[in-house]
Amino acid sequence: MYPKPLKTWQASALATAAGIAQTLALAPFNWVPLAIVALLGWLFVLRQRPILSSFFFGFGLFASGAHWVWVSIHQVANTPMALSVILWLGFILGLSLVFAINGWIFSRLMALPLWLAFPALVVTSEVIRTYLFTGFPWLFVGYAATETPFASLGAYVGVYGISALIALTAVFILQRRWLALAPLIVSAALPWPSTKNFGDPISYALVQPNVPADKKWAADWRAEIIDRHLDQSLAHPADLFVWSEAALPLLDSEADQFFARFADAFPDSALVSGRLIAGPKDRLPRYYNALAGFGQAQGADYKTRLVPFGEYMPLESWLRGLIDFFDLPLSTIIPGQSAQPLTLFGLKPGVMICYEVAYPGLSYQKSKSSPILISVSNDAWFGQSIARDQHLQMAQMRAIESGRPMLRATNDGVTAHIGSRGEILKSLPNRRVDTLTGQIQPRQGRTPYTWIGHYPALFVALLTLIYAGLTVPFRRRQR
Repeated sequence: MYPKPLKTWQASALATAAGIAQTLALAPFNWVPLAIVALLGWLFVLRQRPILSSFFFGFGLFASGAHWVWVSIHQVANTPMALSVILWLGFILGLSLVFAINGWIFSRLMALPLWLAFPALVVTSEVIRTYLFTGFPWLFVGYAATETPFASLGAYVGVYGISALIALTAVFILQRRWLALAPLIVSAALPWPSTKNFGDPISYALVQPNVPADKKWAADWRAEIIDRHLDQSLAHPADLFVWSEAALPLLDSEADQFFARFADAFPDSALVSGRLIAGPKDRLPRYYNALAGFGQAQGADYKTRLVPFGEYMPLESWLRGLIDFFDLPLSTIIPGQSAQPLTLFGLKPGVMICYEVAYPGLSYQKSKSSPILISVSNDAWFGQSIARDQHLQMAQMRAIESGRPMLRATNDGVTAHIGSRGEILKSLPNRRVDTLTGQIQPRQGRTPYTWIGHYPALFVALLTLIYAGLTVPFRRRQR
């Protein structure tokens, strides 16, 4: 039985507040119970005004949780204020319109039991956000479980599965089916899948150079950036050095010569560093954003997923010349696949460059047979916003899903050693020149998630979309 219908402004306000609540359930706030409250609020309005409530839920979620895009558009790229406002609002409203698709889908799922329809909708929503256009797989509700007793669920069903279980919890609470909640509560006691140590520990040094975003390619900072990496590495000898995304302001042959000299100076060590590798030329030079190996490391992995407003600008061909952003080498990044993937000491690490760590399916493909994970990033593009904490939380979930430890080297934070259960074993303070040192233990064995991956979520999403697309026309024919 439906409650008394809400007025338009009431439905819009409640849905917006529910979207904000989901942001507050995630890092850096971690008010975890709000994950359930958020979905309860959305579900309450969803049954009355599906499309309107979904739009405003998305608006509340992205305006609060992805407001940091403003930093890279306006503060880092020096985009004029008026154009910055247009781009920022376009980004948020565009995502909200994508979220409105959920309302259309739900309006066609109402014949299904709510305990089935709503979790399917939540999973489908997150899958759509992962793959539509270039994808923006941010702010999934399942990340709220990362540092809770329910984190072990990630090793079985991944973040999509946890999102579905939170949605199911919201349905049971709304329907006051208290006994049905018992299995969900007991799932917190699910044991961690067993993985084992593999080989010897590897000593590491993760260099955090703390280079301001607007100085990354500045000529007067070039020597300083190189010196920071060299000084920190010389002061912290290790088996494995990891430098952050596009670590040095060197391109092509200059970069080749520098890294070759470094490898000669540390013949027994492996250096893996973010760098730009020349790709096919268009009207401008094009580069692959890569993590490349030197010394006891060889090969390179290329980035396949690029950051909107960080590595490419939507409508770039219209805006080039208007924004300082396009004067930087990072504006000519292209995705690619390396013919010789990165290896170190004979091991193939699971490599995720910056934004790639946000994609569950991509991470699954890269990590399912790797003994360690390595992620590099440069979150200076997003200032001192909450983006860096959200990014770290997603990296933690990737470690949980794969049962593998992760080394995460960043330009200015959060540089961290993440354990195979997603726990932060060590980290560096943000915005400080420093090096994180320690030992990482490679592991072998596979979690249930590394066997099934994200495919159940894709299957649920596909069935949901097929049902939503066919059910209404079918009913009309029956009439």
